[in-house]
Amino acid sequence: MKKIMIVDDSSTSRMFVKRCLQTVLIDQDETEYREAENGKEALARLKESSADLALIDLNMPLMDGATLLRWMKASPKLTLIPVVVITSADSPANREELMKLGASYVLSKPIAPAKLKPVIHEIFDMPSNDDFGL
Repeated sequence: MKKIMIVDDSSTSRMFVKRCLQTVLIDQDETEYREAENGKEALARLKESSADLALIDLNMPLMDGATLLRWMKASPKLTLIPVVVITSADSPANREELMKLGASYVLSKPIAPAKLKPVIHEIFDMPSNDDFGL
């Protein structure tokens, strides 16, 4: 079973990311989705129970995505979790900084199954045959 943490201060955005993931992971093993509203909440939940993947928004209250990423990559327990940053503040400089901090990928909003599919397939080492044109 895959465990995926979705971190975004918008419940609508979390729901949309989850739906995109469900589309991409169709016919895969059961997946457990966990959600957090900010980096502080996500960090506490990840320390309780790790994840196989974290998708995090960059701009959030209490603890932003970049700070969460720093904490995750500094933690021996969390450092190996692949992190996909999803942001509306995408720029080459921002992308470069996030990759230096340890992000596996940086995707710009709006997110869609077609954007997520190659990333998820690479992270989970899934075959990339394309039955639905996603």
